[in-house]
Amino acid sequence: MDHSKPHPAFKVWLETDDGYVFGPGVYSLLKKVTETGTLKEAASDLGMSYRYAWGLVRKAEEKLGEPLIIAHKGGRSGGGGATLTERGKQFIEEFQQLREQMAQASEPLDDRSLAGTVKDVRTGGDGYELVLNVHESDKLQLKKGDLVKIIKTK
Repeated sequence: MDHSKPHPAFKVWLETDDGYVFGPGVYSLLKKVTETGTLKEAASDLGMSYRYAWGLVRKAEEKLGEPLIIAHKGGRSGGGGATLTERGKQFIEEFQQLREQMAQASEPLDDRSLAGTVKDVRTGGDGYELVLNVHESDKLQLKKGDLVKIIKTK
């Protein structure tokens, strides 16, 4: 049996004082609605019944107090559909950003990463100049002109 190295894992969801509002299920459903144009097709693509999918959306909307999708009824020949409200679009955007931030924060430090504290920030001609205190055990092999990416964690 091949054992993989343990790594951080997480689930992200949004809730109010009343409980769960929005998580991976509603997120996936709303994303699929934007792709397919219908709640029925979105639910089917995700292996959900239409009734279950509609229930997820309704519960989220009730907790939020505002609609996430607008459904358009079709006639005998079909033609129904669904679109996201501006709030629905905002939720999928913000939820995706939150997931990306959590994934980034849970990435283990590698030999290109270091942890430290900003000692000083000065404005320079081309932007900011940062002075960092880095633990001496971090073997920092940077040289002048190297590109670095700094991520604020607190």
